[in-house]
Amino acid sequence: MKMDFDRARCYLDGEFTDTKWINGSGLSEEELIASVKKLEETISSKAVCKAKTFEFIAYNAPIAIDTEDIFQDKLMGAKIMVRQRKDWDDYVKQTLLPEETAKMRRMWKQCGAYLGTSDYGHTSPNTELMLKVGLVGLLQRVDTAAMRDGLSEKQKEFYLSCHIALESVIHVAKRLSEAIAPYNRENASALENIARSAPENTYEAMQLLVLYFFMHDYVCGTRVRTLGRLDALLYPFYKRDIESGRYTKEEISEMLKYFLYKFWVAKVPFDLPFCIGGTDTHGEEITNEMSYMIVNAYSYLDIYSPKIHVRVSEKTPASFVKLILSCIRDGKSSFVFVNEKIGIKALTQVGIEEGDARNFVPIGCYEPAVWGVEIGCSDNGGVNLAKAVEAVFNRGKDLRSGELCGIDTDKISSYDEFLAAIKAQIRHMTEQAMSYIRQIERHYGEINPDPLLSSQYDRSVERGVDVYEGGAKYNNSSLYFYSIASLVDSVCAVKKLVFDEKRYSFEELGEILRKNWEDHEKDRATALRLPEKYGNQDPLADSLSVEFSEYFAELVNNKPNSRGGVFKAAMYTIDQCFYLGERTMATPDGRKAGETLSKNLCATVGMDRHGITALINSATKIDHSKFPTGSVLDIMLHPSAVSGDEGLDAFYSIILTYFARGGFAIHGNVFDSSTLKKAQKDPQNYRNLQVRVCGWNAYFINLTKAEQNAFIKQAESIEGRL
Repeated sequence: MKMDFDRARCYLDGEFTDTKWINGSGLSEEELIASVKKLEETISSKAVCKAKTFEFIAYNAPIAIDTEDIFQDKLMGAKIMVRQRKDWDDYVKQTLLPEETAKMRRMWKQCGAYLGTSDYGHTSPNTELMLKVGLVGLLQRVDTAAMRDGLSEKQKEFYLSCHIALESVIHVAKRLSEAIAPYNRENASALENIARSAPENTYEAMQLLVLYFFMHDYVCGTRVRTLGRLDALLYPFYKRDIESGRYTKEEISEMLKYFLYKFWVAKVPFDLPFCIGGTDTHGEEITNEMSYMIVNAYSYLDIYSPKIHVRVSEKTPASFVKLILSCIRDGKSSFVFVNEKIGIKALTQVGIEEGDARNFVPIGCYEPAVWGVEIGCSDNGGVNLAKAVEAVFNRGKDLRSGELCGIDTDKISSYDEFLAAIKAQIRHMTEQAMSYIRQIERHYGEINPDPLLSSQYDRSVERGVDVYEGGAKYNNSSLYFYSIASLVDSVCAVKKLVFDEKRYSFEELGEILRKNWEDHEKDRATALRLPEKYGNQDPLADSLSVEFSEYFAELVNNKPNSRGGVFKAAMYTIDQCFYLGERTMATPDGRKAGETLSKNLCATVGMDRHGITALINSATKIDHSKFPTGSVLDIMLHPSAVSGDEGLDAFYSIILTYFARGGFAIHGNVFDSSTLKKAQKDPQNYRNLQVRVCGWNAYFINLTKAEQNAFIKQAESIEGRL
């Protein structure tokens, strides 16, 4: 097959922004929408209706081919199935849960206190099984299970929906094969082969992964939040191809460029993840030649999506980790390192068998879930810990709106009462969020049945139950705790300023905070300068982070959800630190109303005064294994700290140290404040400056001013210690 990625690159850039639908290949968008609306009126089963909708689109929607690409994927979905799920979701929330939904929206959008919601957007397809047996193999499994005696009507509907969905993907593969045949016979053959059997080589395996992703994500409208362990998936095909002489290493490297670039130009929201590295279920390291090839191709492309999760074990080669660190050092920072030992331990503590836990993949940003076995629903909501402080000072009310977002914890006269009140507010918010999640989960089957995903889950096929109705082996939910440093720093400040030094009473401090430190700049400066800050190995701050984190985990972990699974706690904010900061009043640590809260496991910006070692030591006082939906530490390093071979070794030591001390996930940036300031002032000259925002990357110039300023302030803080 002729491949010349560098020549084709400029053509590939426009394949999603200027898609050339083949004339006469299908109905117009208006005709598709009208036909599906009529179809919906005739089918009562939501699962069958969804499958029939996909079938109608697969057979009747226009297709497009990309003659300069080596992978095909385009079927006009017209967001029909996204609209369909939204309609079903709106019905449940507005008709069955109207008061509960309205209250939850106020708590989040108005108060920024807590959130409970549905989550269908963190799927972990069983891509390992799909590549092993192919679409036809999945179909045969479904049809065999459907032949059992004694099935209920609901089970029969389940198997029918899976059959229809799989047949529809197969039909799309055939349509694309016929369309591309005059231009690329090998691509046509690959599509034809995966329509009738399992993939036989690396090229066909990649084509199947591409086809499945775009059918499930872009047509069926449900986010695919990992491709799985990509190096483990592709290596057996690669090895056979090299040994047989079917493809050379250079040809497969070229294929990887097309493959990775496909997802880049698609601009997948929050970036498409996949995982590389780590050990298998037998404890053997899987890092292989394909692992290195993926990283090298990614570095060559200089893109930030897909984003790459890197599982690190005690056996992971140093050369592999350093290769990735060298990419980050060069500004290609869309990687997160994950400590698999902690991930496995965390999952087993919420009832997941160790053999299954060993095969976890991070889904979404950094959330561990068992690959193709668990429906993790890792974004069900969370609690703004700084809002708990606000609620204590305001008798449970949100200062901006007067809305009761917490509980009235009465007058505070001692430090112990203050601590107890904070915990009571957090408990209330947590229980409110979990209660709503349980209520909405009871309607998952009415909102988002997923026959295409269900057909890949062994337990779901065996039982004849959709994965979103509890059909998977593990059907879990999640709850985050946002901004631990903002909470700890605030509690430290209250202890020191009110109860130890008695500078003012609790009521007086509350009044100062309600007035946003107005006319109290000296007091605010004192609060900002306090040494008792998270991230500095301060005994008080560290003890509080441990006490609170254990409390959070106890509130959430192993509590039953409504789908036969349990809740799993998480401790990170992603980018909610900006959103929630805007909705949180001034806090005792010196922060003003509306300012950014702390991110993930980081210190409050500018408050980690003793360097990265102290930050790591503080962050790892927390038992990360008690957060089975994940935790993450962001780091920023100055270029001078990681330059040369010695700098790369130092960078590597930071990762190993964090993991040795029990940290779960770590990622970061390498840059200086002067570069960021120049980019902010003259963005046209810094269009390609990447920044690791949280669980994804972005171009620095595309961030909000508040986000840019947070990174600049963090860089200045580091430079102040050099």
